[in-house]
Order: sequence, then structure tokens, then C-alpha cells
Amino acid sequence: MSGDTRERILAVANELFIEQGYEGTSLREIADRLDITKAALYYHFRSKDEILETLLEPFDTLLDELLGRLEDAHDVEGWADALTWVVAQIFDYLDFFRLVDRNRHTVELMMVAAQRNHAEMHSRVEAAAHAAASSVAEEVRMVAALGAVTGFDDWAPTLLKDADPAMLQRELSAAVRDVLGLKRARTRVRVTQPI
Repeated sequence: MSGDTRERILAVANELFIEQGYEGTSLREIADRLDITKAALYYHFRSKDEILETLLEPFDTLLDELLGRLEDAHDVEGWADALTWVVAQIFDYLDFFRLVDRNRHTVELMMVAAQRNHAEMHSRVEAAAHAAASSVAEEVRMVAALGAVTGFDDWAPTLLKDADPAMLQRELSAAVRDVLGLKRARTRVRVTQPI
């Protein structure tokens, strides 16, 4: 039952952080919506920051998996496979991207405060691209394709929220292959619907 309460707290906090923003949501509002006491909420989370940090954990998992796939890629086709994989994952994490978009400034401050090692991440990406590329031109295209995918939620949050997920996945995957200079693959698009 305790784990269930924790998950309910996270779900309600996620909803409120998207609706009202992190700064505009109090622990009292989270507790009231769940019909629990603040003391019960504090039993599961010490602070509102801890709740947000927990909500951001899927990003770390997704990023680690992507970096591993990029490092395992031995050529531009492998790089395309890794990026196509992460494009498919975006649609499993739409609420996460909505949370980040609604609370971008707070999330950025929290990531800096947590000292997430961006230098190490950039070094890993650069080394993976260099190892998989057969030329400098190919390496440039690989990094550009990665930027197109990882920056999509920054530059097109409304499109990500409002457009047909199957069309977005198909077009973003095709754009990756275009940037990489590869023939477009005829693949099925996998989009999961929220439960």
C-alpha cells in the first residue's frame, strides 16, 4: 500500500506541475488532491524538490540508454538505429516532456544544482560519433541528427503535444535518415497510447 501511495503522489504532483507549474504548486495542494495529510506526504517525500527529482529520473535512464546505444554503434546506420529508437521512446514519455516544458527553468536549475555531468555526456557523444564515423562529413551529420532529435522538444513543444504521434514519429525518423545521408527506411511506426 505504501508503494501505491508513493506512485499516487508522483502522479498527482506530475499533473499539478504540468497544470500550474512547479512554483505554483504547494505540497498542501498535492496532499489535498490525494485526500491525505501533509505528514503522510512527508513520509514518502521530504520536499517538493525530491518529488520533482523523482519525476525527472526517467530522463536519466533514457539518456543513459541512448548514450549506450550510440557508443555501441559501429557506423552511421547504427547511429540511425539508436536515434530512431529514441524517437520511438519520446512518445512513451510525453508527460515527462510536458513536465519539462512547463517547468523548464526550474528543471534546468535543478539539473545544475545536482551537478549532472554534462561535460562527461558531451565527451561520450563526441567519442561515439568519432568512432562510428567514416569521415569528418559523416561525423558532422551524426552530431546534427542527434541535435535534431534531442532538441525537438525544446523547439517544438506545441507540435510534440498537438500533432499526430504516428506522423511525428515517422517524419522525425525520416529526418534523422535524411540528415545522416541514408535512404529512408520503410519501417512500421510504434506509438503507444497512454493507459
